[in-house]
Amino acid sequence: MTLTPADFADFVAAVHPRSNDGRVRSPFPWQQALLARVLSDGWPAVIDVPTGLGKTSILDVSVFTAALQPRSAPRRTFFVVDRRIVVDEAYEHAKRISAALHNGTDRVVRAVASALRQPGDDVDDEGPLEVARMRGGVTWEARWVERPDRFAIVTGTVDQVGSRLLFRGYGVGERARSIDAALVGTDSLIVIDEAHLAQPLLETMAGLADLDAHPIGREPVLVTMSATTTSLVGEDQVHRMSPEDEAHPVAGPRLRAPKRMNVVEVKTSRANADAVMAEALANMALKLAPGRVVGVVVNTVARARAVFDRIGDPEKATLLIGRSRPIDREYLLAHWLPRIGVDREKPTARPAIVVATQTIEVGANVDFDVLVTESAPWSSLVQRLGRLNRLGDAESAIAVVLHPTSTDDDDPVYGPARVATWNWLAARTPPTPYTGRMDPTQLDGGTPASPLALRALTPLVPDEARIVLPATPILDESTLDAWVRTSPAPHPDPPIEPFLHGRRDVSPGVQIVWRADLPEDSRAWSASVDQLPPVADESLEVPVRAVRRWLAGQVPDPTVNDDEAASTPEPDEPDQLGRSRVVLRYRSRTDRQVVPSGDVRPGDLIVVPSSYGGCDRYGWNPLHRQPVIDVADLAWRRGKPALRVSDRLSTVVGYFHRTLLGTPGWTALQQARAESVQLEAADGDAYDKAIRVLCEHIEPDQRQLPLARNLIRLAASRKPKAVLLDNDDVLLSTGRVAIDDDSAGTSSASGRMGLDPHQRAVAKRAGEFARNLGLPQDLVSLVELAARWHDEGKRDHRFQIMLWGGDALRADLATQPLAKSGMDPSDQEAMRQALVRSGYPPGMRHEALSARIVALRLGAVEHASFDHDLVIHLAASHHGCGRPLLPPVLDPAPLELAIDGLGTVSTVDTVDWEGPARFGRLNDRYGRWGLALLETIVRLADIWCSARNEEAS
Repeated sequence: MTLTPADFADFVAAVHPRSNDGRVRSPFPWQQALLARVLSDGWPAVIDVPTGLGKTSILDVSVFTAALQPRSAPRRTFFVVDRRIVVDEAYEHAKRISAALHNGTDRVVRAVASALRQPGDDVDDEGPLEVARMRGGVTWEARWVERPDRFAIVTGTVDQVGSRLLFRGYGVGERARSIDAALVGTDSLIVIDEAHLAQPLLETMAGLADLDAHPIGREPVLVTMSATTTSLVGEDQVHRMSPEDEAHPVAGPRLRAPKRMNVVEVKTSRANADAVMAEALANMALKLAPGRVVGVVVNTVARARAVFDRIGDPEKATLLIGRSRPIDREYLLAHWLPRIGVDREKPTARPAIVVATQTIEVGANVDFDVLVTESAPWSSLVQRLGRLNRLGDAESAIAVVLHPTSTDDDDPVYGPARVATWNWLAARTPPTPYTGRMDPTQLDGGTPASPLALRALTPLVPDEARIVLPATPILDESTLDAWVRTSPAPHPDPPIEPFLHGRRDVSPGVQIVWRADLPEDSRAWSASVDQLPPVADESLEVPVRAVRRWLAGQVPDPTVNDDEAASTPEPDEPDQLGRSRVVLRYRSRTDRQVVPSGDVRPGDLIVVPSSYGGCDRYGWNPLHRQPVIDVADLAWRRGKPALRVSDRLSTVVGYFHRTLLGTPGWTALQQARAESVQLEAADGDAYDKAIRVLCEHIEPDQRQLPLARNLIRLAASRKPKAVLLDNDDVLLSTGRVAIDDDSAGTSSASGRMGLDPHQRAVAKRAGEFARNLGLPQDLVSLVELAARWHDEGKRDHRFQIMLWGGDALRADLATQPLAKSGMDPSDQEAMRQALVRSGYPPGMRHEALSARIVALRLGAVEHASFDHDLVIHLAASHHGCGRPLLPPVLDPAPLELAIDGLGTVSTVDTVDWEGPARFGRLNDRYGRWGLALLETIVRLADIWCSARNEEAS
């Protein structure tokens, strides 16, 4: 069928579930008008729509417009929220779209999927739309985009998206930074929600547009959204709701939802404020709870825990904080969302109290009957009120704002905006003094707080009540050029934090991963973690100051919160905190190091023993002393899960899926492992049968939860790969994923591959990617040439010996040179031995010789107009090095290689001192992000072919 804008309503109805009353989902008038606007005039600069009116549907608009205009629409949509959110509604929304496009039978959905699918993309298990969530470093085993030509939706924070845009992705190895920069910085739609919290990033992006011409690769399209915005752009650049929305049968009641905001003043002193406020908030919640869902929203993690502890009933109350592991959150929400979500049955069958931090303000599709909140800046209060009577189906709803009298004008989380907002509210409605005996159900009056009422009040709020972000430094060309140099990075390296959040004394957080299988000897930690590299699903982000204090056994930092825009100050000097415990700083299989706790740095990902404590089922808890549950076996790992069958697995299964213990499948799994230990070998068939039987006992309502999902995926694989590890664990997986080679020459893939067939396959895929992205034919040809010759440096006979595992005889007898060894990248010792036996100079990169051979081959190319610089650079940088200089390693025993009758190349000349000058010229010629995009096309084509053992005849 031929898609038209009129099909948008059918698309939305087919993708999203019906409402509780059976109503088919349909676009609101403002959403339908946005679609028409984008198709005719492009994206507006600002979308100004109240909370609760479906702003997340911008994702539906982006996908549908891409289907209508696939050649001109942005490939990747980034939905950015500057909060550590516990419910990523945008991510779940995107997953529903992706699942429908992959499996849907509706004719409109099939037509959209067909329009988005790229030539040559078999889409595997992904479908034509990839969906990813940026939370901390993303390892190569969990690449967030596999193909640069595939459409994608990515959710993340200002830190995660912004740092990648600026070539300094937090938690990303230096050799992957240019890929992330290209995917964020070209052909993208970047939507920033609650944009008043992200002004520094907006100013930085405006500066980038002035400094880089983007001669290839379309520059990002920036759209900001906020329910409290006072836009500085022209009215013609703002998209707003219309009177039709107010008259709409669904949108209208939400806009007029009856609710009133009451202000209560709590008498406190500096000494007792923490205890008194926690008691008052808990007391209010308990008195309002009967027959209701009560939301209690506070400003710090410590206060949230104090309130939760005072309520003291985990069956009646839950704790939601953004500083928690995604896997823990998924289980927590699976239990609680049916009781607190918008789609729950009403009236409430059981009362529930939700204690939360700022995490609840954005992305959480929950619906409170009552709201109890600490005082906060006006924009934060508007967001919190948006969780109250969300659908407008209650006759009335009460909100209570509590304010401690001892609050400083310069609040540690929100600065002066918190007190200024309170003073303005108190001037409008005299506050009620708090007493422990007061009955909050008797509060009457207050300020009308429907979305329309708040919208009318917002222009009256004094400027002092708005969050004021620090000034953003002016971005100059020399700073940008320093960031573009990713390998090696310059020293000193200009910090990016002021350009993301303004000039302030804060740093990016630290990602923490807990593992229960780390040996007692910390020197063996690296090898242990290499067997199952850490991924974002199992990590938790905490400010570096809080991490250091926790590791040093000091009093926890009470100011830790869930607001990216109001983080805690720069850490104390490491030496002041001691170095009592060590951690494993992990960046990749070849870049990990055991360091003292005082050496933990902002942006690190660290792995620590579970015995360190510090995390419970709700998230970050530095006072928690019990061992932390190791959730590595529950991580999704891009649909290729891994499971360690061990003595510890019973603890994990008992914690998350107790009903599986004692089942026949569980017993068979334990028997298989016992036999593996006895025989010193693992039988994949035995584990295959055990996992299949175990899956039969998974409850239907639990099949989408992490552990169950991984077991089902393992059972669905033809036969899981089973490996007996040194500690007698058995590692089950669906098969190894190729990684971007980060070493001198492991060149790992899922199997052994010939050099020429591999290079031809990569050239074919790279050309396909480039054409699908609409690059001009001359650039497509250059990309194909670079891909066709990218691995020429592997013709060095010593490198071939290494690829044959150090076996010189097999290398001598081989009928063709290899591109990929097929060795397991986690077996570092085997690869080290292969390198030693081969005689290949340690640290030397095969890309250096590739560049020399490419230059020789280019001399025989008839087209003199070809950009030789570009082809050489793309070959030299195809593993992320050479930006701007490959490691200058001299060959102590140089070889002469004859190249197809074109002459010889000596390995003595592999130090390419021309590289930096060439890199500078290419950045000027193609743009900084344009050059990164061309590199990314070659690199992702290489990884794609390696992962699939793809060869060309």
